[in-house]
Amino acid sequence: MNSSAVRFLISILVIAAVAIAGRLNAQEKIELKNAKELTGKIVDGQSVREAKGDVEFVQGNVKVYCNNATQFISSNMVELTGNVKIYQDTLTLLTNKAIYYGDERRAVCSGNVTLRDPNATLRSDNGVYTFNDAKAFFKGDVIIVNPGYRITSEELIYLRNTEESYAKGDVVVVTDSAVVKADEIDFFSREGRTYARGNVRIDSDSTIITSDTAVSYSNERRSVAYGNVEINSPGNNSRIFGKWLENYGSRKVTTLAGDAFLVQVEENGKDTTFIACDTMTAFRDSVEKYVASGEVEIIRGRFLSKSGEALYFRDAGIIVLVREPVVWQDELQLTADSIYAEFPEKKLKKIVAERVPGAKNSKLSFAVSKNSDLRFSKRYDQISGRSITIDFADDKISAIEVEGEARSIYFMYEKESANGMNRIEGLKLFIYFDKDQKVVRIKVTGGPKGDYIPEQLIGRYEQLLPGFILREDIPERKVNRAF
Repeated sequence: MNSSAVRFLISILVIAAVAIAGRLNAQEKIELKNAKELTGKIVDGQSVREAKGDVEFVQGNVKVYCNNATQFISSNMVELTGNVKIYQDTLTLLTNKAIYYGDERRAVCSGNVTLRDPNATLRSDNGVYTFNDAKAFFKGDVIIVNPGYRITSEELIYLRNTEESYAKGDVVVVTDSAVVKADEIDFFSREGRTYARGNVRIDSDSTIITSDTAVSYSNERRSVAYGNVEINSPGNNSRIFGKWLENYGSRKVTTLAGDAFLVQVEENGKDTTFIACDTMTAFRDSVEKYVASGEVEIIRGRFLSKSGEALYFRDAGIIVLVREPVVWQDELQLTADSIYAEFPEKKLKKIVAERVPGAKNSKLSFAVSKNSDLRFSKRYDQISGRSITIDFADDKISAIEVEGEARSIYFMYEKESANGMNRIEGLKLFIYFDKDQKVVRIKVTGGPKGDYIPEQLIGRYEQLLPGFILREDIPERKVNRAF
């Protein structure tokens, strides 16, 4: 006999064996082992037995106990009522009522259903359990409890062999690392993975994450969320929004991408910080800071800024801007390679603009101040230098210090009329202002130069310093779902 014939014969034998096993399984009848009372009758041509008192049935390794039962012999089915208990190896199934289908090895339970095995305990109003594939489908006030987790829902499918749970309807999964709520949740206990869909909320450590979809990895204390993402930190009154999020609970690091937006409300409810960008990473360890990148916009009171990247140190009240930053404060515009702003006690105290040697497209720091009087709207007071430091008092400029290649143009006025222009150069420049923002003193050191141009001669002279750029793309406060 050649090899092909041998393989064909083996295939025939395997198919036959499977068919015989199927018929034997289908023919395995439910056997009544015990009852205090037993009566019989014929219903629709089928033999029916009614058993009462300490009723016991057996089918293979499945044992059934109840107070009363009605057995349909030819259908291989039995209706069970009163203190129903079904056992299979390490499984226990308890309920008020049940129908057990012997051909399918399936129990349909109603009323106070409880399933116990070494891994978990399930309870619900109603449930179906299939013994051949160890699959439970429970419905109505479902709860499943394990030493490592707890799940509540309206519906739940539980696969005992893999400890997988598929829940729907007001689902809540509680683990040591997080509480996850959603419309639907697939929970993989052995992997420590929770996949949530619809109205997702994850409470983890000091943060609350909401989204359309999320995956939580409890073993790694990590969460990934997609769609309408929001992370809320009640402890510091901050909320961040985005399209995508990844949160590392153990490291207290969260990254949001896709139109990320931060709202930080201070305790007084007034000094609110808004940060909009492409991507934002929040670090909430010993030093709370936020790193924003990609078209960054910041609004804090009258302080407005744009940059390619920004760092915000919340507790210290510090903002650092890099990659072509620009700042606006009232009529002031400030540009540089790097800009540093201090907000001690929630008030703007200092802005430092610096040129960074070696930076791409590096240029001198530049300050421009527009005249609020529309008659002189084309006259711009200007300062440039390697470093510009601006001090504030009560949100008004009190002093300006310029260091390195200091240059200045500012216009003079007398009795609300134009009165010429001053030009100043030197190594260092100091300008001091009174409470009304008027210049009260100017000091120049290191080769000082200066001249005054009378009003009638201004048109003959250049009125803009080299590098002058007026930016009109001032950030606007965005309407966000946080408000």
